Amino acid sequence: MDFHSEQKTIKEIFTSDKKYIIPRFQREYSWTIDELTELWKDILTNIQYLDDRFVTRNYFVGSLVMVGDQSSSNLQVVDGQQRLTSITILFSALVQTYKDLDEEKKANGCYNFIEGKTPDDDSYFRLENKASSDFIKQAIQYEKKEDLIPKKAEEKNLAFAYNFFKKKLKQQDLIEEMNHYTNCGKDKTKENHIRCVTAIRDQVLAFKTIYITEPNEDEAYNIFETLNAKGLDLSMADLIKNQIFKVLKDQHPIDYAKNQWKTLLKNLQERENQIDIKIFMRHFWISKYEHTTEAKIYQSFTKHVSKDNKKNMKLFLDQLVDESEQYKLITSPTTDDWKQQQDLEIYQSLQALSVMRVISPRPLLLSLLEGKKDGRVSLDSIKRAFRAIEEFHFVFSTICSSSASGLESKYSRFARDFRKVKNKQESNKVIKELINDLYEKKPIYDEFQQQFVNKLRFSDSYTKEKKVIQYFFKKMERYYRKSNELDITNISIEHILHQSKKVEEAYSIGNLLPLSQELNTRCGTKAYSDKVNIYKLSNFKVVNEFVNEYDGRTDWNVKDIRDRSLSLASLAYNEIFKIK
Repeated sequence: MDFHSEQKTIKEIFTSDKKYIIPRFQREYSWTIDELTELWKDILTNIQYLDDRFVTRNYFVGSLVMVGDQSSSNLQVVDGQQRLTSITILFSALVQTYKDLDEEKKANGCYNFIEGKTPDDDSYFRLENKASSDFIKQAIQYEKKEDLIPKKAEEKNLAFAYNFFKKKLKQQDLIEEMNHYTNCGKDKTKENHIRCVTAIRDQVLAFKTIYITEPNEDEAYNIFETLNAKGLDLSMADLIKNQIFKVLKDQHPIDYAKNQWKTLLKNLQERENQIDIKIFMRHFWISKYEHTTEAKIYQSFTKHVSKDNKKNMKLFLDQLVDESEQYKLITSPTTDDWKQQQDLEIYQSLQALSVMRVISPRPLLLSLLEGKKDGRVSLDSIKRAFRAIEEFHFVFSTICSSSASGLESKYSRFARDFRKVKNKQESNKVIKELINDLYEKKPIYDEFQQQFVNKLRFSDSYTKEKKVIQYFFKKMERYYRKSNELDITNISIEHILHQSKKVEEAYSIGNLLPLSQELNTRCGTKAYSDKVNIYKLSNFKVVNEFVNEYDGRTDWNVKDIRDRSLSLASLAYNEIFKIK
């Protein structure tokens, strides 16, 4: 390594003739309120108030590592991206605050830390992100900001950071905080507001860094990893991305690695349930390679994926992208993903696991979908496996809240076994073993019955289990119909004994029925005998079965509710969620 290091202030960094480029392999801007608050406190706690003026103090904010030498006009940021981006956003908030205070000279002076000029008087942003969208340029860095709606996760983080600093710089908030941290005792006047804003600006500019430049790009990647080993907060996903981009460095005719990585992130972020790349990466890893902790995945990666083979690295990246598409289907299932009638059961199981918020089987589900995709696992076998996992977790996780210790390791082992099978016969054997394993781990009936009766409750003021109760009624409906063809929706939950009776049992599962919203509204607070006539209009088999069993009665009481709760528990455990 031939690196050069020196101490520099933020002012020296942002007034030089350098352009700081965040390269393609870097992670997205990810600071949240915790990191922003920490930076803000670092600023405030280092400002002193002496002799009726604010005084800055030297404060070390960490190292900055750049690719390039001391004479380079363009430097790539290897370490320090998040801090430099946050400080740039703060400069932008300062510019706007000065403008709002009619301090145009101060606003222009502060904007010089964001935008520089070449000797030919061409403008350029001092910080440029090659891996990001243009949102930061248009909505934050540009002096005439565009009012854009952030869409991607990174854009939302950038917008949040800007609004965070803007709020902190407002007159009342800022003067109150400055009084608290410096004991300056300032009144909330415009003049004092300007002085406080300027104190913030000056303290940021006074921050010190260790400024390291390394001419060799490969050595910079190594510094990137070494810094992580010494405690830099880089995730294993960052390090794996770093290695992928290091090996697949060709950018002509296209930047293949960058484009594929963008597709990967798009798959993980495009739906409402956005997926943390670290979670996906770990589930993919333990599904395919070995069961290990997140902290050890990068070490496992270096063992399983060759750093010196472009072809293998490209295959690895392509598989990451392909499986991120499958993972999206698992975590955020929609009917558009499973349009074929034959796939409806798969969708229903995925939707059920989503409702139950069950995560541990995802590595196994990922390998099953890959097996389905390449034809090594039959559709019927996939359905059996998905159904068994769904039924097991309703009993084990949702109702009994049993300890999941060891489950992830088990799912990882089965996932890797599935990836090794060569044909449908071998896959059927593994699925049979899986189902038997789940059945053996199923909680005993007495435990299930007690939790089922006590847990499944619903009222206007207690809605925690509403989605689970609706899911249970859907499963009952399919059980009675002996078919999955009709996927019932828009279930409204009816209290047979009305909630207004203020009877505790009225909220339990034995007192609940699924109805359409229209019929539920018609029931209102009517007497039981009148409600039954309305129940008879329902198309739900669950309701039909209830009417057949309890028709002719004139009353519905607490004992009936308790008896029906126990009956439903037996039906659920022994028939609907058998795990077979």
